[in-house]
Amino acid sequence: MTILYTIGLGLINAVIIGFLVRRMMFTGTGAARNILVSLAIGLSIWPITLQAYRMLGIAESGRYPTLDMSFPAIMVFLLLFAWFIVIQMFILLAIELVLPSGSLTAMLRSAPKVPTWYRRFNRLAQIQKILIRFGLARYLKPRIPTLRVSLREIASTTRDAMAAAGVTFVKLGQFIATRGDMIPHEFVEEFSTLQSAVPPVPFAEVKGQLEAQWGHPVAKVFAEFDEVPFAAASVAQVHRAVTWEGNPVAVKVQRPKIRKQVRADCDIVLTLAERLERSTDWARKVGIAKLARSFVASLKGELDYRGELAHIEALRLADENGRTLNAESRIRIPRVHSELSGQFVLVMDLVEGVPLSHAGEILEDLSQLAREELAEDLFLMVVRQVLGKGIFHADLHPGNIVISSAGRAGLVDFGAVGRIDKRDRRAIALLLMAFDSQNSQAATAAILDLLGSPSGVDLRELQREVGQILLKYGDGLPGSTSAALFGELIDFVVDFGFPMPSSVATAFRAISTLEGSIMKLDPKLNLLQLVTQNGRTLIKEVGGLGVDRHELALYAATTAPQVAQLPGQLSRIADHLQDGTLDVGTKGLDITMIKNLLKSTVEQFVLVIIAAALILGGVIMMAANFGPPLAPELKLFTYFGAWVLLAGSVLSALVLAPALRERMLWDRLG
Repeated sequence: MTILYTIGLGLINAVIIGFLVRRMMFTGTGAARNILVSLAIGLSIWPITLQAYRMLGIAESGRYPTLDMSFPAIMVFLLLFAWFIVIQMFILLAIELVLPSGSLTAMLRSAPKVPTWYRRFNRLAQIQKILIRFGLARYLKPRIPTLRVSLREIASTTRDAMAAAGVTFVKLGQFIATRGDMIPHEFVEEFSTLQSAVPPVPFAEVKGQLEAQWGHPVAKVFAEFDEVPFAAASVAQVHRAVTWEGNPVAVKVQRPKIRKQVRADCDIVLTLAERLERSTDWARKVGIAKLARSFVASLKGELDYRGELAHIEALRLADENGRTLNAESRIRIPRVHSELSGQFVLVMDLVEGVPLSHAGEILEDLSQLAREELAEDLFLMVVRQVLGKGIFHADLHPGNIVISSAGRAGLVDFGAVGRIDKRDRRAIALLLMAFDSQNSQAATAAILDLLGSPSGVDLRELQREVGQILLKYGDGLPGSTSAALFGELIDFVVDFGFPMPSSVATAFRAISTLEGSIMKLDPKLNLLQLVTQNGRTLIKEVGGLGVDRHELALYAATTAPQVAQLPGQLSRIADHLQDGTLDVGTKGLDITMIKNLLKSTVEQFVLVIIAAALILGGVIMMAANFGPPLAPELKLFTYFGAWVLLAGSVLSALVLAPALRERMLWDRLG
């Protein structure tokens, strides 16, 4: 009978608790946990009640409660039963906070993912070891320690750590190097040198991928195919082949399983970025989580070679359309064989020669005039790309420029391509020309047109600072390179609070990187000198620094409707001013929402006051120990004080429940 009573009492508890919690939170707490806790409470109620009877001097010792008990015994039992219900309710709410309903089911469903999580944990442990080995773990702390080394040394060490961490982190460093608007220029310069050269994988591992793309054996697609790649990086390797027409081509094939590794590493990058942004001030200031998401999106696009194919074709078209400026260009963009290319394979004409980074012997054999002409052709090609068509190779470091012994060059690796609109192209051309002519007013105007004007900027002070940079890098002074110029310019605009668009930052980096390649061809030449020598070409590429007739007609057509509506709008504004009904900037405010918010806040505040008063009153009444005795050791005021305290506790739960309910909703949406 006692067991049946306990089970029955537990089930009654479960029903009451389920109803109360659902009423307070508009959601259940899980039937299984509700029944288990209720049964545990049911087993505890009567033994604890008997102990309370002995303490209060009530003569009851039955095996379970009945209606034949004395009046004091019934009253005490009802009080304890109510308190047990409230305690059980708080226990269930606490469990819900720590372990929301459905967590166990979700854990069981996630069991197949355990091996993936294990591999990710191991990879994370490897990265942690690399950070410790290079002394970088301390920068994961909330506060950056006092620097005992230069920022340049930290950037160099971080670059080495990224190279050791593998392909994804090498790509991350290269991506960060394009964001000089967010990252100190020391890091930009160091990360720009990151390269990933690794041993190639055996041909047998990539053969299946090639034949799956082509639908035929390799021997049927090409007359010749060199199974030993002539170039290999962490993501892909490149094989030389000859078509049946006798044309040499380069076959770029992605490494097997690289996408799986990159995907796992990208998850780690995002996790680390979110952790850093939550725990460190410098990461929040940089916006590192947003930067990481942008990198992951960029890397996923780079792993699909159909995007690179489109980049090459767009750059070839831009170069051919602008070739009238330099019909005998010595720089070549290879033709893509789209019928043989796909998501993991890219086939293009072979660019014969040696990368500029390793072409010392070839350059020594070329005359000074040939090297100067090659540098100028390279400059003019990028001018056509950046200023003429707005699509450009964004990573022209010496490893991506191939030089032949005949004094010709070709571009390779078109994974990183930038785009910039016509207005920004015109502003960049004006900025370069202004630096050449030492015109601080024109340079300031170009910066404002390019980046906008932050609120509170002193334009005269801005122009004065620009003038100082002009003096520092003008007239061929030592150190007057575009890399140094753009590095200081980016630091300058960031200090003044300008928002730096990523397209503009990419264009600046592309120009700075190009200069390093130009100086490889001719150490005495730099990009600012080429700007001086080709000023008219710069202006011609962007169609002049003014606005042509076609653009004027377009502007007139788009602004004519607004101009026609202006008199009517001015008349309406005057009418509203006259009758006092002009509303300035309040259209977006929802007055009803504000009223409801204020009403809810006041109601919550009143409930808090009442709950606090009830709890305080209950404690005082219980402590007073005053009034007629309900039992030998229990006064009436103490008894009612316990009920008042109970009411205050329930009211407190009602006040806290909305916050808990909102958190649970956010957890489910997230």
